[in-house]
Amino acid sequence: MQDFSKFKKSLLAIDHYIYALCEIDGDKRTPFYIGKGVNDRCLQHLKEKKDSPKKEVIERLLEKNSLGIDILRHGIKTDKTAKLIEATCIDLLGIGELSNKVRGSGSEMGRATIEEIHNLKSGELVEIQKEHQGLAFLLNSTYKSGMSEIELFESTRGVWRNISRDDSIKYAYATYGGLIKEVYQIHSWVKAGTQQYFTRCFDNRDISQRWEFVGKKAPTDVREKYVGKVIKKDRSFGNPFIKVGND
Repeated sequence: MQDFSKFKKSLLAIDHYIYALCEIDGDKRTPFYIGKGVNDRCLQHLKEKKDSPKKEVIERLLEKNSLGIDILRHGIKTDKTAKLIEATCIDLLGIGELSNKVRGSGSEMGRATIEEIHNLKSGELVEIQKEHQGLAFLLNSTYKSGMSEIELFESTRGVWRNISRDDSIKYAYATYGGLIKEVYQIHSWVKAGTQQYFTRCFDNRDISQRWEFVGKKAPTDVREKYVGKVIKKDRSFGNPFIKVGND
């Protein structure tokens, strides 16, 4: 099994840095996790105790002597700058292939299409019509560029605490940085963990008092009206969701 402990002393001398955990296949090194750190942060992943997809990959690659750790940038003087570089690397390399749970921090928006940037900067907001009222979910900590359709859906449909579940809530708006990334039609609400998740893992103790919705993508005419536009909404005051279209 690979031993990375000999590198610890050298890591102490490179200030803040951005690193990639990679799978080695011959001359090819494919990143599966991007992170930032100081000192021996990149080595701490090798001793993680909590089960996760990342831990499974690390353990498998260590057994095969196929784990690589690449330093993408070092000598970074501030944590703020490191966060920006980390988020950029995740947006560029991630595209749904990384095991990072969140996109990274340090930027207001991150990777976006030119159309989305135009919508963000134009100042024009789309107001949810009353017949499409629902909940806007603010996925600022879980959304990442290029995530698959099922990843986005599972991040939106659960799992939520103290959430409104009345009959007026017909639609769910997946938003990131104010942009509407997708719209779903809600059929019903069930206890969190009732449905199977394919891209997320939960401790049943943590979701016992939470809820998730059963639903699917909204009809095409509804999606075309809202997806890719900036949503008009009230302040959330720290809540991860807010009612829209109920004026």
